[in-house]
Amino acid sequence: MKNITSLAVFDLDETLLSGDSSRLWTRYLWDKKIITDSQFLALDDQMIADYHAGKLNMDDYLYQHLSFYRNYNIETINQWVNDYIEECITPLLYPQGRDIIAQYQQQHIPVIIISATMSFLVHPIAKQLNADISMGIDMEMKEDHYTGYVDGIPTFREGKVSRLQQWMENENINKSYVYFYTDSSNDLPLCYQADNVFTINADKQLAQIANKKGWTSLKWDLNK
Repeated sequence: MKNITSLAVFDLDETLLSGDSSRLWTRYLWDKKIITDSQFLALDDQMIADYHAGKLNMDDYLYQHLSFYRNYNIETINQWVNDYIEECITPLLYPQGRDIIAQYQQQHIPVIIISATMSFLVHPIAKQLNADISMGIDMEMKEDHYTGYVDGIPTFREGKVSRLQQWMENENINKSYVYFYTDSSNDLPLCYQADNVFTINADKQLAQIANKKGWTSLKWDLNK
């Protein structure tokens, strides 16, 4: 990947997916009665509220979230993830997103998905979308279990910029034209670093800034 001149970078939740993959995961675990403590649902409700208010402490949320299933090994969790993706995620992937990803790949432009969701969910979803690279929040593993602690830089807000730059440095890419797709004002740090921004069903703050900046605003739905 040394001679890359362009990159297509996508957020995941509410951008390529009509929903929030983390919240859908919580609902899946609850509906399957894998988790039965109602505080598990309440934690996610608070997470979504804090996320949209721009005050989410991601480390605290993830530690509390993972504590509910810390007794399960990673292999068991991955089996749940596979079922969850087939049942809950695949029907909610925007066809417009699939089409644009295919268009970039036809032009030999690498497609990268960067999400503020746990990477054990992001990677298999990105595989469904045929992305070349995917990044999520990596969780520390010990003795085949998730400890609840974040491993490395979390892909959240400014962390998305840092992780993308880190990846480019590892690939010896000095400069590349970046197309970026997102729905959320939480991704403004990466928007400001990108060369060409596309908003997808943008939240209010992002829509206002996109209008001022002249970014392309798109509306996607599941009924292509």
